[in-house]
Amino acid sequence: MEDGSSSVSLAGRERRDAERERRMRTKNLFLFLHSLIMPPNDSKKRMSINDLLDHTTKYIKQQEEKVEGMKKMKEKLQLCSEGSSLHEKIILVRDLGSALEVVFTNYSGCINNGSFLLGEIINIVKEEGAEVISASFHNVGGVTHHTIHSQEYCSRVGVETDRIYERLKELSKATQS
Repeated sequence: MEDGSSSVSLAGRERRDAERERRMRTKNLFLFLHSLIMPPNDSKKRMSINDLLDHTTKYIKQQEEKVEGMKKMKEKLQLCSEGSSLHEKIILVRDLGSALEVVFTNYSGCINNGSFLLGEIINIVKEEGAEVISASFHNVGGVTHHTIHSQEYCSRVGVETDRIYERLKELSKATQS
């Protein structure tokens, strides 16, 4: 009978040891998860398992949203690198007496060339004899609008709107490649 009771106690001890080992593995896995999710300065902070799992769930959702945003940005940047055709750009040069308005609209979905392109347009307007009063660009839904308001340096000399228009068309072609 001693053999039977010793085998029962041995089996019980093995179950306890297996359960203790399972709890230690689980604890180590949660500690590892805590170290992955929590910022380094908060890594010493104790957190219940439920709080850790809630925080982890929120963190994963945030990361998924970031990935989606990055995928959308990648698509836009790929559109930019492929270039856009001339019909996707609208150029308006309006002579308003002593004032001049230049509107350059780009439908390519590119967002990375906004300020650079605006600077190039301003340079063209200045080189053609107009003083820039205001300049801006707005990007909404893949459409970039560049608007420049200017006036003539000297009313006797004037500004040739046709020449500005032609130079902007050249700039438009240059931004495609």
